[in-house]
Amino acid sequence: MKFVAEYRKLADEYRKLAGKLARPKDKHALELMARAWDSAAAERKDRLIRQTVRELLDRICQETVD
Repeated sequence: MKFVAEYRKLADEYRKLAGKLARPKDKHALELMARAWDSAAAERKDRLIRQTVRELLDRICQETVD
């Protein structure tokens, strides 16, 4: 989950920077980058959850068979 937290932190930083800018195009660009980091965080979290569930199911199946 380390990367998830880092990606979300980056998204927050881009949003803060966007809030300080005056030009709408620049704000929009930074907001898009923030959304991209949010998306990367969500994808990473989903991947970690799927991997953990798979590992737990494998372990349960092995214990059941043994």
